[in-house]
Amino acid sequence: MVASEPLATADVIVVGAGIAGMCTAYELRARGYDVAVLDQRFAAFGGSGRNPGAVWLQLQRGGLELDLARAGAALYAEYADRIGGGFDHRTRGGLFFYETDEQQEILADYVADRRRHGLSVEFVTRADALAHAPLLPSTAIGAVYCAEDAQIDSQRFVRALATSCTEAGVKRFDNTPVLSTIRRGDTITGVRTTRGDVHGPGVVWATGAWARGLDAEGVSIALTTSRMGQIVTQPLAQRPSVVMHGPRGVASCGALTDLPGFRREAFAAPNPLGVVRDDPDATPSDWDYDDSITQFSDGSLHIGSSIDITGSLNPHISMRATQSMISTTIDRYAEYSTFGVTSLWAGLQSTTADLLPVVDRVDGAYATIGHASGMATGPVAGRILACLIAGEHHEFADSLRADRPSLTSSPPAHV
Repeated sequence: MVASEPLATADVIVVGAGIAGMCTAYELRARGYDVAVLDQRFAAFGGSGRNPGAVWLQLQRGGLELDLARAGAALYAEYADRIGGGFDHRTRGGLFFYETDEQQEILADYVADRRRHGLSVEFVTRADALAHAPLLPSTAIGAVYCAEDAQIDSQRFVRALATSCTEAGVKRFDNTPVLSTIRRGDTITGVRTTRGDVHGPGVVWATGAWARGLDAEGVSIALTTSRMGQIVTQPLAQRPSVVMHGPRGVASCGALTDLPGFRREAFAAPNPLGVVRDDPDATPSDWDYDDSITQFSDGSLHIGSSIDITGSLNPHISMRATQSMISTTIDRYAEYSTFGVTSLWAGLQSTTADLLPVVDRVDGAYATIGHASGMATGPVAGRILACLIAGEHHEFADSLRADRPSLTSSPPAHV
């Protein structure tokens, strides 16, 4: 039997065209590798294109989590120079606003901790916060401002990277689900897709939440998935505001929730349908919220993020999540209650036990998966993995290995 012609050949095959995958492809091509990128749909279809685009530094835990976020934030500025600034990169900082005196009291410890880790943060009055964010809700009485927070339009960023990669000679295949790797003994020689085989000695898994299905490929890394929802309004009048985080749900604010004086009840998530959180059958993983507000350059308001359906790959936003976001928005912005909702987004997130990504060689392939803060870590992970493949040193590489103790001795995260 004559073997059929392969769909393509490459030095490295990147599976997944989100931020992690496209940054890896870009960095590999810059090092001279012949690269092919495959995606089951298209660039930025998944979680990389379904998020508020906030690049938070003030919310990251001190240590490696914050170091990675800083490196990722710096790379956006570098990419703006290299591929053009068409992805709405804003470096005006971010606000964590509060609505009660109790929240302000707890945030005083948060500000002190952030300063100890070298971040430029300060309390600002409501009037000063309004100068940074004219869209500040009427319920806010003050805020913590961090000059180092930033924002991008993640869809436009990934698509700009994809265009730049294509122009540089990267082969791209949309609507091309990967079925399995092709192996000769223990050696990977390519991947099998619904459109044919792609041959190459290097395979990178950058598949986001779908990395949970990689056990069959020998990638046995414990990941927990969750669905993060957002609503998007029709464009409002442009009132350029920094990214904002509120106090009604702080699921992704490890720098705050790890503090000894943190009181969860002071930062309770919206609960319009009466979920009983202390019911033994209703754990925090069943329902949570990460209170964010951003405005994009087209004027649309992005509000979220609901967090539910842990452990599932169901991408459809729930009615409970929708109601929580709508009710929170109307409470804060009654004047916009007649505005249309143009999109209901749900992006799937995957996390490791220590909430840090895995960027490593695993069972003959490579992986960049488990990005809890993908807006911040995706770009730097792409560079780390390109360095690993090219035999170059990177200061963070050893800390993101798949066999690090914090993964091998811990249960999966439930964020």
